[in-house]
Parts: sequence; structure tokens; C-alpha cells
Amino acid sequence: MNHKHIVPFIVTVLCIIFILLCIAMATTANAAYSVRTQRQDDLHTDAENLRALGYKDDSDEIKALQAAWWEEQETLDIVARVVQGEAGGCPWLHQLAVAQVVVNRINSPLFPNTAREVVAAPMQYTTLYLRDFDKTSEQCYLAAKYALDGNSGVPTDIIWQAEFVQGKEIWWTSKVDTGWYSSTTYFCR
Repeated sequence: MNHKHIVPFIVTVLCIIFILLCIAMATTANAAYSVRTQRQDDLHTDAENLRALGYKDDSDEIKALQAAWWEEQETLDIVARVVQGEAGGCPWLHQLAVAQVVVNRINSPLFPNTAREVVAAPMQYTTLYLRDFDKTSEQCYLAAKYALDGNSGVPTDIIWQAEFVQGKEIWWTSKVDTGWYSSTTYFCR
């Protein structure tokens, strides 16, 4: 290949790489908006029913439903980020258990009652999970959705998850060995 052909070849290769990166980023980022909780679906249906009754989008009733929908989206986003950060490379059941621990804490009187506050509580999770990052997989969003919808199969009293035993008893122990990384996580009551 002479110099005359190398530059167009390099430009073409770089363009292809750029396009593939854009597709990969869009696919991951769109996971946040392709997965919805049952509550979000119900809020949307309620808003559509009100619109059918003549309510306008600027009415207090529709605005309240929209605000609740976005609050639920924030909860879904945060729980999915926790799953990605804590168990992104783990088996599905481990991801479900991590999601359910966060949701159980939101619902427990022992912890704050929002995902944001649960994650930000001292010595619990990292506040990095509160930031918007687009590397959260659709599978992590699905684990978060299942937990928020009450379909994870994990008991609602499991509020501890760590590499050591906490609480009063172990519900499940997950051992992950990827070949280059090995860990044991205890999910406890």
C-alpha cells in the first residue's frame, strides 16, 4: 500500500471504530429507558386515563403523575447502578439478590426510604452509584426492575450483603470465581 491509500484506509478504519463505539454506547445508555417498572407502567396508564377524561398535561394531577414516574426512574437507575457496580459480572441470581437488598433497605424502617439515601448512607455503598454513568447493562436494569416489582424471589427481610456475615443469619452465600477474581458474598437477614 502506498501513502496515497494509507490515509483513506486509516480514516475509514477510524470511522468504523467510532460508529461501533457510538452504537455500543447508545445500546447501553438506552437500557435505562427500555426497562420500566410496573409502577411506571401504572403511572403512565393513570396519566393516559386522565388525559382521556380531558385533563391537560399542565394540570396538577398529570404533573404529579409525571413527577412520580421520574422518581421511580431515578430509583430504577440507582438500583441498576448498584447492581452493575456490586455484581455486574456475577450470575443472574447474585444480581437479583443485590437489587433486592437495596429495595429491602428502602422498605425497611432501619434504613432511609429512598434509593438515593440508602446508597449515600455512611459505610454502605459508594456515592458513585448516584452519578449518571452509561455503563449499566440492560441485565442490571432487569434485576433492578424485578426487585422493584417484587418479582426477584429474594425474601424481603434480606437487608445485608457483604463479603462477611452480618445480621442474624445467612440466607444465601454466593461464590463467584472468574478465574482471575474470586469472592464470596453473604446475603443475610
